[in-house]
Amino acid sequence: MIFQQLNMKELIQDWKKLFSSQGLTEDLFAGAIVASVAIPLSLAIALASGVPPEAGLITAIVAGIVCALFGSSQLAVSGPAAAMAVLIATAIQKFGLSGIYIIGIGCGILQLATGVFRLGFLIRFVPMPVIAGFTAGIGAIILIGQFPRILGLAPASDTHLADVVLYISRSADQIQWPTLWLALLTLAITFSLPRILPRYPAPLIAVIAVSLIPWLFNIPIETIGNIPRSFSLSLPSWTAFSSNAALMELVADIFLVYILASLETLLSSSAVDKMTRAKPYNPDQELIGQGLGNIASAIFGGIPVTSVIARSALNVQAGAKTRRAAIFHAIFLLFAIYLFAPQISRIPMAALAGILISVALRMCHPREFLEFWHTSREEALIYLITFIVIVSADLLMGVQVGIAAALIVALIRLTYVKTTIHQESNRPTQLCIDGPLTFLSTSRLDSMIAKLTASDLQHGVIFDLSRVPLADTSGASHLIQLIEQLQTKSARIALQGIKPSCRKVLLSVKSNIDLAKLIATDMAELFDILHLDKQDHSLDRLSYGVENFKRHHRGAYKFLFKKLAWEQNPHTFFIACSDSRINPNLITSTEPGELFVLRNVGNIIPPCHTTDIHGESAAIEFAIGLLKVKEIVICAHSGCGAIKELISGTIFLPENQSRYPGIAKWLKILNNIRSEFPTNVTAEHAAKLNALYQLEQLKTYPIVQEKLNAKEIRIRVWFYDIGKAELEEWDEQKNMFLIIGSEEFCSLERRIQSGSQYQSPIIPE
Repeated sequence: MIFQQLNMKELIQDWKKLFSSQGLTEDLFAGAIVASVAIPLSLAIALASGVPPEAGLITAIVAGIVCALFGSSQLAVSGPAAAMAVLIATAIQKFGLSGIYIIGIGCGILQLATGVFRLGFLIRFVPMPVIAGFTAGIGAIILIGQFPRILGLAPASDTHLADVVLYISRSADQIQWPTLWLALLTLAITFSLPRILPRYPAPLIAVIAVSLIPWLFNIPIETIGNIPRSFSLSLPSWTAFSSNAALMELVADIFLVYILASLETLLSSSAVDKMTRAKPYNPDQELIGQGLGNIASAIFGGIPVTSVIARSALNVQAGAKTRRAAIFHAIFLLFAIYLFAPQISRIPMAALAGILISVALRMCHPREFLEFWHTSREEALIYLITFIVIVSADLLMGVQVGIAAALIVALIRLTYVKTTIHQESNRPTQLCIDGPLTFLSTSRLDSMIAKLTASDLQHGVIFDLSRVPLADTSGASHLIQLIEQLQTKSARIALQGIKPSCRKVLLSVKSNIDLAKLIATDMAELFDILHLDKQDHSLDRLSYGVENFKRHHRGAYKFLFKKLAWEQNPHTFFIACSDSRINPNLITSTEPGELFVLRNVGNIIPPCHTTDIHGESAAIEFAIGLLKVKEIVICAHSGCGAIKELISGTIFLPENQSRYPGIAKWLKILNNIRSEFPTNVTAEHAAKLNALYQLEQLKTYPIVQEKLNAKEIRIRVWFYDIGKAELEEWDEQKNMFLIIGSEEFCSLERRIQSGSQYQSPIIPE
């Protein structure tokens, strides 16, 4: 059972690749590169976390091996993270080293449980602005906390900016200027070297260079000190948690570390996925690996770990092929402790402070805030609130306040309602409601109705609810009350564009009016409800539609329209009837620029004649020859007026030929198929026969035959059932129409994609 929950079967298959020679050189090289960066960073993060320097290296070694073995992401590298440093330092101040070991084990158990029970998706519920603000806040705290260190002073007891500045001013006579210069030199190398020599590990080179200066010039400087060469198991003491208050505080810190470590891990793994474009990682399996890594790290005296984006990205860039690279990085770190412990012990604290400041500056870079600001001011505000509370108050409070702010913003967005009034003289007043119709939108509705005057009601009122995504009974009840209020002023009311879910809620509310009679499903019903003349008010409907397009849709298509302004590149030539009930873009969910549409009465394609040139032949040649479409769809439909006229033959009566000469002449093109109609043929059957006949007509065009022979186009024959809103496609092998999306249709698609030849259809009897 445990074997299955840990996904060991799949992991063992991956572990077998560890012993393959394929990619071994690349993994060794990548592991060495990542280790060269991990050494100074692990030491610096240990310094910021308030633990002995060797704890940072132990963490990187243990996590590097365990997380790589049991995680899902192939190329992610785990270890101590700067984002965790402040949390760990705060926990150590409260509970000591025993507390941080318990937090590490607790965090690991929670991550393990989250992965085993497949709950990894829940971690993603923390909003991105809160995560970004939290990370920036931690960066600011690290930055402030290192100010005394780069001046050669002992760490300040408080990390608030004002307290640190006051502490430094009081200790000005104790400032060690060599320490400051060494820290600034570290900072300069760390930032400048990647621009000159991007392939070299800047942090390691900076630390080595700065470590040589005190040794060469005999400058007295504080160093890391002794680095032990052995690992020891850590058994935490529970004596500090005898009180319930301390225990509850410990539990709160465990959850905070768990959430942050898990988020950092999933974000890092997602970033690695994008860089490698490999098999997507499994978030649950990744959390299992992180959980085991945290437990192992705590047992060996390390601190909580995460998957680290900087080291993971470097691993990918260095050419790593498998999870071996992360394991090699850990082995190189282990060798460094045993082979270079004396040299590591002589690294100046100033160098590590400089490394930490470089990391902190990247963490709280304003670029991310500016991106939020340009994208969404509300999310920028959430970022700012989280950042300010973390820096000025407390980490846990910062997360809580940030999430609360995000929930408030989400609630405002969810309940925000925009109302507009469209008025023209001698026309109905149109009231557009844009947003959810809930109890929170009642005041907006009241203010909209209050703006109406008696003259506005004279020609009727149209409530446009097409942009209302949802409604509750309170909002629906209030809208009905307003309708009743307007009816007492003798106003005629109509509702249009109601979605089925909203309609159900509105009709469920008890009222004194028959609301169903006020709901218009089309413009004809709207005119009837308001007692309007269709000719007088159709133009008003169009002008309102244009305004609605400008207000709600033009902005959404801004970039698409800019592109389409220069060229069109449709993939499909769509041949359909002129019937007003057919909307090709609607039924195919396509955007402007995707379909090149030919519409006429009866979706007729006249046979090709070199002497008789018509609009249809021009459209066919333009679509296939110039636009080079890849698909052609001939779409018939139910209830086709042209087909009904063809079946009845009344259009060919002398009196109708003289009255409608254009229709009569046009439908004569179908005389051949009309003679083949079975007795008592239905309009639907005739429409389908007509579509198949048009396919044969289309193939009389040389350009169509040329492209078919070259297999450069595919022709489909569709039938649209208006009442059912269902599309069917002709299957020439089964000699029948199949509903698009059905199981039978999917097998047809597979046959077509496998390259089976397209055959001419057999006209069904």
